[in-house]
Amino acid sequence: MPIYQCVTRPEFLTDDKRAEIAKEITRIHCETTGAPAAFVNVLFLDAPEGRLFTAGQPSSHSVIGGDIRHGRDVETRQELLRALSEMWTAITGQPEAELILGLREVPSENAMEAGLLFPPPGQEEAWFNANRERLTELGLN
Repeated sequence: MPIYQCVTRPEFLTDDKRAEIAKEITRIHCETTGAPAAFVNVLFLDAPEGRLFTAGQPSSHSVIGGDIRHGRDVETRQELLRALSEMWTAITGQPEAELILGLREVPSENAMEAGLLFPPPGQEEAWFNANRERLTELGLN
């Protein structure tokens, strides 16, 4: 369920950099929250010149918005933000001053993947066990 959307100028990231960032976002999310990698989705969106503004002026900032399941404590959310910021600047070379990050919390009962409602944080193992047959059919287990 976590969905991370990365918005940048079209020419800013190569396909290799996108793949590296997606792997790192997945790693960071899983290590920080304990969620399985199969839950993590990363989407890259291009913002051509004149489509992204800061303070009403055209901007070369990048934006990462993450939808995560509600229920993580503030320390976990802030750890995610710090790790994502450090990862982005290390891979892209873009200064932290040009990166905007935000997390939105979505109640698990408002999220679905593969036709299955998501479990609350910490209930993944029971959810996988209860849905093992369906997940295996879908190749997700």
